[in-house]
Order: sequence, then structure tokens, then C-alpha cells
Amino acid sequence: MSQRILTAEEARIKRDDLIRDGYCVIPGILTGEALTRAQEFTEQFLDTHVVPRRFRFQGSDFPLINEVRVNQILSGEVLLADRKEKRPYFTSLTDELLDNERQAQVCAEIGLEGMKHGNAVLILSKPAHGPALYWHQDHMEWHHPKSALPWPNKVFLSYYMVDTTRHNGCLRAIPGTHRRRIELHDILPDAHEEELQSDAMTEAHPAFHDHPDAVDLPVKAGDLIVADNRVLHAAWPNQSDLRRPLILQWWDVFPYPTMPSWWEGEVPSELSMEFEPSDGWTRTPSAYLKA
Repeated sequence: MSQRILTAEEARIKRDDLIRDGYCVIPGILTGEALTRAQEFTEQFLDTHVVPRRFRFQGSDFPLINEVRVNQILSGEVLLADRKEKRPYFTSLTDELLDNERQAQVCAEIGLEGMKHGNAVLILSKPAHGPALYWHQDHMEWHHPKSALPWPNKVFLSYYMVDTTRHNGCLRAIPGTHRRRIELHDILPDAHEEELQSDAMTEAHPAFHDHPDAVDLPVKAGDLIVADNRVLHAAWPNQSDLRRPLILQWWDVFPYPTMPSWWEGEVPSELSMEFEPSDGWTRTPSAYLKA
């Protein structure tokens, strides 16, 4: 694919958006038959799979894996989640999405480097008249100095299967919260854990409250959202009569301690900082997220 999707100036603006705000939106990346296949598969899948109540705010959390991941599981290299509702499903659509040429090209144009996926994608869906998604961030390595870097170390790539608006539950984000601590960080439970998924949780919790700096991100079906996993994001409730599905991919980028080839700022001190490797993960923001 030789012709650019974005001009050099457009690509620089999108990259600047990602670094400054923690996200950017690139119109019309999943298109034509590729979009139609994804839409049809998603609808058929959700028609035949029940979403457990624990995911009522998140919408759903169905992993779709490729053949590589299947072989990793069969060999014992990768262990299955203990919870039945997290068991993965195999489909050739996974590789089709992960290997999409237009996606790979536009990610290269905006300067994402060292990209590596986990051989899986996720189906997330907000059912008709489903509740809001709580404010959260998805970073799980707050013990690591890379958490303070100005560029992302993990991003999610999202495609909504329908046009989204505030009415049917579009994505929301609080710009800059991937690198700046706000009061909300210190009152949020860890994302997708027991407290937020319990039967006792309601939308009266501060995790569901509006925020003065929040920005709506309505998109057309097939538009690509690229977001830093550290940025605070949520979604409005779906007030429509139709479900609002999306397909999400997780990608590691800029493997630590490398810098983006295009970086022109000072070399962050965190790249040479000594630290004790952690055996575990933590979703709770550390001192690396400064006010």
C-alpha cells in the first residue's frame, strides 16, 4: 500500500494529539468488506453469547484469539483465566483485524513503533439501554518508571461497529490524564475489579459522575481510536434500542527503554532510572503519575 492515508501534517497532528491528550481519532480505517465482516461476526456472536451480570457496566469482555494463541494455550505457555466467562474463542477474524494493512499503515504514519500484540482482540458491547461505563484507566504497571514517560508504552485500538453518539453511549476521555494526576485518580477503585463489578455498585458512585474536563468522542463505524492505556476514559449509557458493540485490540509500543525515533524533546530521566522489577501488576497509580 503505497499511497498515504494521512498527509505528513495530518499524521503529525494525530501523533501530537496522542502525546498531549492521550488519544486520537483517525476516520475511516476499517472499511468496506473488512468492516462488514467484523460487524456481521460481532452481531452473530453477541446474539449467541450471554453477558454475565458482572460485566453490566463494562458491557462484555469476550476474548477472540488466533491460532498462535490457541497453540500457546495447548502447550501450557499461556494459562487460561480462572473465570469461565473469560475463556477465549477462536476465530480467523482475529488475525484479519490484527494484520489489517490500513491499520498497520496509519499506525506507522503517526509514528507508533515496536508494535506487538497479544494474538487476541476483545468484543465489548453496550446493550440496548445499558448503563454507563465507569471512569477508569487500564495501565497495570504503575510500579515501573515507564509509567512517567511522555509517550505510551501500551495503546488500545478501538473500532465501533456502529456510529456512536452520546445517545447510544459514545466513548469519553479526560485529556491529559495519562500523565497528570487529578483528584479522580485517588478515589477510583481499580478498573474492572470486584468493587466495580459487584452487585452493590450503582451509578451513584463517583466513578460514574460527570467531570468538567471530560470530552465526548463520537465516531463513525470503522473509525480508529488510538488511546494511551493510562488515560482516564468512560462511556455514556446506551439510551437507544440497539446494542453498541466495539472491537478492541491491545498493543505494546515503544518497548522500554527505547525512545521514539521522532522524539525531539529532552531524554526523560526515567529511561535510566534504577528500579526493582515487580513480580505482580498494579492498576493503582503510583508516584510516577504527578499532579
